[in-house]
Amino acid sequence: MNANPKTLEEHLDYLFSMVRLKLFFLARWQRSHPEEDFAYTLRNRIDIIRKTDINPEGLKPVGNYFELPKWQRIEKRLLEIYQLVRGDEKLFEEWGFDLLRPHVENRCERDFYDRSTLSAYQCGFLRHNLTANSNAQDTLGFHIANDCRPKSFFDDRNHIKECFTKLLDAAENRFQVHKISTDTWLNSVPKWLKLFPGEWQDHLSEPDKDIRWHYGFWGQFISARGTFNAKAGDYLRTTGELRYYPRYSWCSIGSMREHLKTL
Repeated sequence: MNANPKTLEEHLDYLFSMVRLKLFFLARWQRSHPEEDFAYTLRNRIDIIRKTDINPEGLKPVGNYFELPKWQRIEKRLLEIYQLVRGDEKLFEEWGFDLLRPHVENRCERDFYDRSTLSAYQCGFLRHNLTANSNAQDTLGFHIANDCRPKSFFDDRNHIKECFTKLLDAAENRFQVHKISTDTWLNSVPKWLKLFPGEWQDHLSEPDKDIRWHYGFWGQFISARGTFNAKAGDYLRTTGELRYYPRYSWCSIGSMREHLKTL
């Protein structure tokens, strides 16, 4: 595995590869779901706008820029291309990418140096919500990102235990809850599940195949270094499916503390 930090050139390749894959997915999804509005799929099932210069903010923008004239023109042209190529996935990907490429290139450097996402993570590679779950007031939800690039957080068991301990302490002391939960594609990955007690396995939901734009689905296409995961991309192109679908689960703080002692 390459242990060197990602370069600006590699980041541009990552953006290009992700946009290409999502254009391919857009055409594939539209062909199998012809009743779904094209713009709805583009806005809600894939994330392209944030990877272009039309997004004036960071990686997680607060504003909604879909109604900007510049983006509206792109949406209209992408639909025209899709209709022109009659849903051909490869042609749509090529022609659509030609349209989007300059907007992605113009975004690349700002995107590369943006550290705003990880700065919000209070517990290393874990970020807890700022309130308890609305549908389960005794539970605190959390999110995952790799804070160890170019390595993976999976490679450091001490770091894993430290981060989870911080999360559990915050859940108990700040929020006075008794459980933690998350909804992520990682809940379909065996080495992630080994980090949790049996209670976590018992509460796993069924896989969610209603694909949406966020990292809960698309995070699997990002390598530990932050580059494009070509193997995951090839799987999607070949099968039309994600290798891992998100699943929700939860466990008690007490059982998690006990399990951390065994890692």
